[in-house]
Amino acid sequence: MSLDDLKAILSTDSLPTHLLVADMGNALVGYAAVTFDFSLWRGRTYGHLVCLFVAASARGRGIGRQLFDAVAKLAQVEGVDRLEWQTPVWNREAIRFYLRTGALSEKKERFAIPLRR
Repeated sequence: MSLDDLKAILSTDSLPTHLLVADMGNALVGYAAVTFDFSLWRGRTYGHLVCLFVAASARGRGIGRQLFDAVAKLAQVEGVDRLEWQTPVWNREAIRFYLRTGALSEKKERFAIPLRR
């Protein structure tokens, strides 16, 4: 995604995602994005943590946990009973982080197919 793409998304009246940011001084050091989707399987709306990122230089200071907790609180305010996300199996640091939050790992395969624009 380019900076222009991000600016276009953030300037719309109805954002497709909620974006939470963390800053230190005047520097952006982390962000989390969450959407709310409907699951036909469960028959309910759920929160989907699209992305959680903290700059390497800011890790170990609780910023990731603060962002994660803010996303969970937003999801509760939105009235959903579940927050879901995924991370690559090679991202052991993220997996350890998520397990420390009390999250449960659910094994499933993820598929994607590229589509032309």
